Amino acid sequence: MALQSTQDLNKKIASIGRAGERLRKDIQSVAVQAIGYSIEHGDVTIGQRLYDALGTSMRRQALVTFFEKNGQFCWSSVEKKFVFFKVEGIKFDEKMLMATPWNEAKKENIVSELDVADLVAKLIKKVESGIEKKLDVKHSALIDDIKIAYSQYLQEDSAANDAEDDEPLVRAA
Repeated sequence: MALQSTQDLNKKIASIGRAGERLRKDIQSVAVQAIGYSIEHGDVTIGQRLYDALGTSMRRQALVTFFEKNGQFCWSSVEKKFVFFKVEGIKFDEKMLMATPWNEAKKENIVSELDVADLVAKLIKKVESGIEKKLDVKHSALIDDIKIAYSQYLQEDSAANDAEDDEPLVRAA
């Protein structure tokens, strides 16, 4: 097979770009309608069929997030499909949804707990790994003070837990 001319390749690339934009707009339109069906009729099958049609090369996770954020969808990791999930007070706003690109939807990291001791341990491990790999670790002297403070914290926390364990149990009357 001979190489094609750059002129032919540029024409094909331009055509792919136009087709890609048309496809993105079509997906946006169908996704918005699927959200409407989930809200108005409790029907998530249109969204499921769109998801299935995208295949693995498209931004399927973005579509899942778009549906979950804006409609009555919940992705079941057990069943590997969408299930209806009733969200009270949600309204179908076609104009707003058409202006919200489905392919830019990102899952939010919901954090309900922040363990500082765990974060400090990870920081220490990461810095030590960088030093072992002979990376240029800036302000590496700070890690010594952090390690001392962390070690003291762990000793005090352990002592406090031991003291709690030593308290006599009191039985309710």
